[in-house]
Formats: sequence, structure tokens, C-alpha cells
Amino acid sequence: MRLGSFLTKSRIIEAGSPDFKGVLAELLAVIPESVLPSKLRAEALRGLIEKEDAVSTYLESGVCVPHILIPKLKRKYAVAVGRCRGKIRIRANEEPKDVSTVFLLLSNDASYMETLSLFTKLFSSDSEVVEKIKNAPDLASYRDAVLGALRPQTATAKDAETFWGKDGKTNKLVLASAMKIAKVAKCSMIMLMGDSFKNFADVPKFLDFDKVAVVSDNPALPKPEKWQMINVKAFSPLRFSQVRSAIMIGITRGIIDAKDRICCIGGVLGSGLADSIIVLDIEKEFSSIFKGRKNLLPDGVKPEVIERVIGIANELSVEGREGKPVGSIFVIGDIEELRPHIKQLILNPFYGYKPDDRNILNPFMDETVKEYSLIDGAIIIGGNGILEAAGALIHTPDFKLQLPGGLGARHAAAYSISLIADCIVFAVSSSTGQITLFRKGQMLPISEKRKG
Repeated sequence: MRLGSFLTKSRIIEAGSPDFKGVLAELLAVIPESVLPSKLRAEALRGLIEKEDAVSTYLESGVCVPHILIPKLKRKYAVAVGRCRGKIRIRANEEPKDVSTVFLLLSNDASYMETLSLFTKLFSSDSEVVEKIKNAPDLASYRDAVLGALRPQTATAKDAETFWGKDGKTNKLVLASAMKIAKVAKCSMIMLMGDSFKNFADVPKFLDFDKVAVVSDNPALPKPEKWQMINVKAFSPLRFSQVRSAIMIGITRGIIDAKDRICCIGGVLGSGLADSIIVLDIEKEFSSIFKGRKNLLPDGVKPEVIERVIGIANELSVEGREGKPVGSIFVIGDIEELRPHIKQLILNPFYGYKPDDRNILNPFMDETVKEYSLIDGAIIIGGNGILEAAGALIHTPDFKLQLPGGLGARHAAAYSISLIADCIVFAVSSSTGQITLFRKGQMLPISEKRKG
């Protein structure tokens, strides 16, 4: 989704209000009547403040991303941006915070949380985009920096020089060889590990293939319109460490088919050097659980929910707490079908909150979910992403377990509920950090074990 197409320079303003409510009112005021009728503005402002009080949208980078669903909005999205000066009190019970920018996102689409998630990635604390926006000397430069972040980039001569560098001949040779291998092996797709390159803008000039998917943590990575993007965060510098997660996401979103054979091109994360090529047959690689796409996802489970769970599970696996993996279980499926097989071990921490405020697609829920993962028991998620419970005990009939040695009660519980209910389960090992998918009693590791 190119949010830049919903934003014009006139909606990027110098906010003058000293408080958060005032800034929001200024931003709502610049959205045209034809998009947001006046009679909806007061309601929108109240809703934005209520959401902010329930779940803060403040990012440590000094950016706020307030958002709200407005069914009567005249366009799918409306975006306005305010440049702020100094500290602003965001929530009544908190101290004022340094806020440099407020990005307001309105939508009439109930599934806008996925777009919100990509939006916030651009403005995370380690983002170069944030620094460019913060350091803009005047409003004109600020507007250019904001629009540049939200609109596709094009390759320049400098980009090409950065991309090729001293390893230019190797990169060119690998890309050319990959196309030959893909044709000889009758591959239907080429998959590029985008985070292997220091600058990706010039890659398309040297890769001519009908179906291409780019795997990257950066949603703004410049790519041709016809190429697909699969957003997966890399937590390991190992070659192709993102591949299994990316393929899993690609299958659920319909980008990758069971019959596909994929030629993957990659290298060491951030090295700038493409030095490896592998060919994967999807049906063979996922033979343990893949029997047609309809059987991979339970009925009613959105692909973007699986994508978010994989991302959070990866963070628990690698970052965890104090450098150690956090063991956890995520069960995703129809809540009414799952309910007879779960029992609360603690008071349900998600009870009573509005659906939007406890949706796993809401990027501001990530830390909350990771904290509740520390509690014994499973996190139960509806197919639409609504977090139903944490600290839930899984109890099912006795089954003859068919698990490899070394897997304990957590994996046994994941295995058993995947058999008894139409759900998909992800288990994170507390000892190795390995993430395992369970579906209909079959298991598939989607990340490597940690070493050392």
C-alpha cells in the first residue's frame, strides 16, 4: 500500500498546539470536507483520544501514529502529518514527551491494521527515515522528507555505484547465473533476500524474470510495481535465515503456490554481496503439512494474522528476555471451537478491551503480547487477529504423541490442540529458540535452533 498517494503537501503542516488533542484537531482540519465531512470530525477526535488513552501510539523515535476506523470516510485512507516542537503531553496521566512528528491515519477499511503495521515500521527508532525527517531544516524540506518516505524511490547513478561497489562483478554474475539456473530448473519464481544488499534500488535493472518476490524487513524497499514484497524481520546474519518464514507468509497470502519451484538469491545480511543461490520445491519442502492452500490455513484465519504472529514469535525466539528465548504458544483459530479445550490459569488480561485495542495486527500491541508470553499458558487468537486470552491452559483428550525426543509439555500441548481443533499453532522453544508450526498433528520447524 502506497500511503503517499493519500497525502499531499498541504496536509503536512507545522503544528502549533502545545497539547496532543490540539495537534489532532489541527490535522483533522486539513483533511478536505469531501474526504472527512465536518459532522464526523468531533466524533473522530473523541475516538482518537480514547484510543490513545487505551493504547499509546507513541514510538521511542519521537513519532506518534494515532489512527482510527471511520466507516463513513469517503476514501479508503486519509493521512495528515504534523511537525511538532518540544514536549507534548500525550496522555493525561503521563509526563510530556518529546514528539517530533504526528502521523494521523484514518481509514474506512476494517482491515487497516496491516497497513498501520507497515506504516509504523518506517518510523521505528532505528529508521534512517526518522532521522531525515527530524533533521529537516524547514517545512519545505520536511514535506519532501515525509513524502519521500511514503512514496516509491527510483534508482540513481549514486545508488548503482553503492550497490555494485567493489563486489559489483560478483553481484552481476550471481544475478545472471540465477536467471539461467531458474530457467534450466524450471523455476516459477525468483526470491531475493533484499536485506543482503546495502542498496537495492539498482537490482531490478539486472534481473529480468516474470515472477519475483523480495524478502525484506524494510517495507519501503524500492522495487518494480509487479514484484511482490514479503516483510520478514531478519534476526540472524545467516544466509537465507528468512526463507522459511517468508515462504510460510507467501503461501498464506497466495503469493506462493504449492506447485511453485523457487530460485532464492541471497548473501550475508547487510554485506552488499549476493553470493548464494538455492532452488526450493515448495511441495517437497512443506510436504509434512501442505496439502493444498485450503488446508494450510483454518477457515476464517487471515494471512496477515499469521504474518504478525510469526514476527512476534521470531522476536521472542531471538531477543526474548535478557538474551534468552521466551517459550510460548500461540493458538490461532475459531474461538468457539477452541473454547472447550482451554481454561484460564489467571484472570484474562484481554477481557473488556475493545476489539481494535486488542488486535494483534495493531503494531502497538507487540510489547503487550510479548510481556504476556512470559506467563505460563497459551495466547489464544481469533482468526481476525483479536486477542482472546493469555495464560490459558490447553486440555485435550489423551493422544499418542509422535514428537521428536527433547520436546516437552509446550510442544505436546501445541500438537494435541492442533489435532482436536481446526487451528494453527506456533510454539517457541525456551531452550533452543526454535519456532515450530503445528497443523493437524503435523509439525514444521520454521526457524533454525540457536547455537551457543
